[in-house]
Amino acid sequence: MATQPKVFTPQTFEEYLKKVFVGDPSEARAYCEATLSPDYLRLQAGGDSTDFEQTVAKVAFLRTNCRKFEAPVQLLVQEGNTLAVRMLVNWQIGDGPEEETELMFMGVRDESGRFEKVWELVMPFQKEKQ
Repeated sequence: MATQPKVFTPQTFEEYLKKVFVGDPSEARAYCEATLSPDYLRLQAGGDSTDFEQTVAKVAFLRTNCRKFEAPVQLLVQEGNTLAVRMLVNWQIGDGPEEETELMFMGVRDESGRFEKVWELVMPFQKEKQ
């Protein structure tokens, strides 16, 4: 499995995140091992947290059930091992409704470039009034 780029571009980050949702579920662990630190911890606004093993299960679930995933990067800032990204996500899981959400992502990477700690805020996308 390929390692992550030292510096993300909007395109390479979109590709990274898409592989969380789209791919062979049986390769979820290998993908997580290549892109996430064994000490990985994801904290979501509202109090949810996900460790490495929970993430492996979640990636396998998402790869099994994701019907649609488009997530163009709106903003990406990287300084050293810290990355901040804003994305507009259009996705569908299973037979659920198609959703449009806004994702605010901040991550810190370890010395090998794998994400070690991630903070996320996900909320329904509010279109600006013209």
